[in-house]
Amino acid sequence: MLKLGLRSVLAHRLRFVLCTVAVMLGVAFAGGAMVFTDTLSTALKKNFAVSTADVTVTPATPIDSDSNLPATFQADVVDRVRAVPGVAGAYPQLLVSGVQILALDGNPITTYGLTTFGLSWPGDTRTAPFKLLDGTAPFGTGQIALDESTASREGYDVGDQLRVITPTRAVTATLTGITTPALAGVAAGQPMVSFDRATAQLLLLGKPGWTSITVTVAPGSDAATVSAAISKALGDGVKVRTAAQVTTDGEHDLDRTFGGLSTLLLAFAGLALFVGTFLIVNTFAMVVAQRSRELAMLRAIGASRGQVTGTVLAEGFVIGMLGSTLGLLIGIGVAVGIRFAYERLDLRIPTATLQVTPATIIACYIIGIGVTLAAAFPAARRAGKLPPIAAMRDDVPTPERRLLTRVAIGGFLLLMSLILLAIGLKAGALPGALLVGVGGAMTILSVVMISPLISRYVVRLLMRPFGRKAPVTLGRRNAERNPRRTSATASALMISVALISGLLVIAASAKASINHSIADALGTSELVITSSGPPSFSPEVADRTAKVAGVQSVHRVRQQTGKVGSATVKVRGVSDGTLDGPIAAKFDSGSVAALGAGQAVVPRNLAKMLNLTVGKTFELATASGKHKLTVGAILAPNRQLNAVVLSLPAYAAVGGSPTDSVLYVEVAKGTQVEQVRAAVRAQLKDYPTIAIADQQAYAAQAREPVNGMLAGFGFLLALAILIALLGIVNTLALGVVERTREIGLLRAIGMDRPQLSRMLRVESIAISLLGALLGLVIGVAFAASIQSTLVDNGLSVRAIPVLQLAVAVLVAGLFGVLAAVWPSRRAARLDVLRAIASE
Repeated sequence: MLKLGLRSVLAHRLRFVLCTVAVMLGVAFAGGAMVFTDTLSTALKKNFAVSTADVTVTPATPIDSDSNLPATFQADVVDRVRAVPGVAGAYPQLLVSGVQILALDGNPITTYGLTTFGLSWPGDTRTAPFKLLDGTAPFGTGQIALDESTASREGYDVGDQLRVITPTRAVTATLTGITTPALAGVAAGQPMVSFDRATAQLLLLGKPGWTSITVTVAPGSDAATVSAAISKALGDGVKVRTAAQVTTDGEHDLDRTFGGLSTLLLAFAGLALFVGTFLIVNTFAMVVAQRSRELAMLRAIGASRGQVTGTVLAEGFVIGMLGSTLGLLIGIGVAVGIRFAYERLDLRIPTATLQVTPATIIACYIIGIGVTLAAAFPAARRAGKLPPIAAMRDDVPTPERRLLTRVAIGGFLLLMSLILLAIGLKAGALPGALLVGVGGAMTILSVVMISPLISRYVVRLLMRPFGRKAPVTLGRRNAERNPRRTSATASALMISVALISGLLVIAASAKASINHSIADALGTSELVITSSGPPSFSPEVADRTAKVAGVQSVHRVRQQTGKVGSATVKVRGVSDGTLDGPIAAKFDSGSVAALGAGQAVVPRNLAKMLNLTVGKTFELATASGKHKLTVGAILAPNRQLNAVVLSLPAYAAVGGSPTDSVLYVEVAKGTQVEQVRAAVRAQLKDYPTIAIADQQAYAAQAREPVNGMLAGFGFLLALAILIALLGIVNTLALGVVERTREIGLLRAIGMDRPQLSRMLRVESIAISLLGALLGLVIGVAFAASIQSTLVDNGLSVRAIPVLQLAVAVLVAGLFGVLAAVWPSRRAARLDVLRAIASE
């Protein structure tokens, strides 16, 4: 059967080429994602395996601390470690992100997504995370060392003046040393600068403290025993790990990080393959219908039902094998290309050989072959049911199931989706949005099941504006004659359009909500200062801004991450008077006076989730530990303050960093805002990544992440649309083969080539518009429902981008025209007499 299937594929290769392309694209997406993430993950895991410290001591925190706001401990902890029996040496280290290196032209260097770190100079070369290659170690605030990769790429040499921006200030220092990149840990291969230990604490933290202690064990001592002794001596405030444990923890974190990325990419690969399934189902259904006499002949000469079914499945196996092989090779090529691009940019990402694991290869073939066989099975099963006597007939109809069962299943799914929608709308917030999303997915499946019942009537309605001329009428009737085929082809496009239209509605609502919330929340502050680089910046920025003529006041907002129960929250510290004008805050209960009393202001959504009211206490976990706070006020939804809000003294008491994240600037009356803005920019020329915006420009900045998300997801969804369009091309092309005699007769009675092309274009447009409109209705309806559940979570305004959605439908119609180009040319080239004589 496999041999017969292979011969059949080769004999009808044009019929199956687009099936192979669909499988290839989906598998290429999946294979490329797995190969690239495996390669990078393996390379980074090697960094944890080369740790030179026998034991590493770090602060133990209730939450995972950010390297931009790291948890630290004091010098006395180092002395206590050194006093532990079996310890040969203990060396404190400091590692902080959020550093910016400026290029020779004064602009921040391009890091291509990498994080720039600042480190303290190691106290012992045996445990050093990097090595000195040229020059001398830095000393004092006027000297600095830079990693070799960055120095080479940016043209810096020993003796040059290097400008950097640290979390506490802007610094210009003499480059005294060139080092290797970090050899191990999270900073491995990333851009980095280093200072002597006292200067590092001053510039990177602004206060004494260390982020880790590396320990060497005395000869004859066991690392695990010494680790346990250190842990006992220091108590619960620290985390003590051997080199093996550091490696294991690092690998676990990488698996979690890359697992999330891989899952996202594989989800899009799954979408592409799911859409491609409709193409494969249609292809095999049409091919089996066209070859029904040939398959019945196999039955007549002795083949069993199972053998005929196996022949068709063998064809699917061959296509799946070929598509998977090509897809895997393309995926590997994409991964190689990405790695080559990083190397060409001179980014010293830790290298590793390309990781094409057996698991990846097996997974790609299982995915490609499995999807193809599953899609081919319904047609194969129908082929096996052909009676042998059918070989004697000229016209052999293939047996098809009645629509009753299909419609019943679709109706049940639609009912369940409506129930989930009602529950989600009542639940609200993120759980409600998830339920609505699941309901949307079930609605798509239900429409796929029900659409053969309604497609004929919808197509008739959609084609009415195109007139009643013969090519239009024939094209419409071609789309109506086989509702299963039309709906299956349209369903692939429907899924893609539903996702895109839903994404457009969510994005438009997010932008409108941002505009509305900023207009409501920004009170008397004419200028807003933020950073386009690291999320926080030196308090020196506010100090300099306050000295500018025309500036009436500067209000600071600082931010860190915390946890209340199992909920991760933002914690913001605000200076006095920030909520009395610069930010227009509204309260459900309590007042701004609670901040002066050291109490917390809690947003409405968090208060509702945790059942908090004014006067109640709750426990806030931050990198510095756990803290008891009292609720002083409940804050109405406010984009600027969607966090647990504290006064600056209370914020410092819970371990908040002294760096700022946003500054709200009030301009003196009678002063031109633009003049003050220019003066502030001149005062902050040492900080090129500081953004100074008025309220309109600040709103535009806040919308940029939404635009980026829309572009990224739109690019990925374009793959699914491409496969859906291939499905329309495939259906039309196979339809031309199926209707060869009919086309010949139409040409014989006077239809010219332009009319024939128009007939096929009308059929293609009908299928495209059917899928686009069904997808539009589903996408818009469920996106609007998701917005309703997230009114208190950032999507306070619903916006339907009518123009963009209309363009999407028009583009779908245009794609329908383009999809008909090749099939119509093929049909126009048919010899009329041969077409009439064909079976």
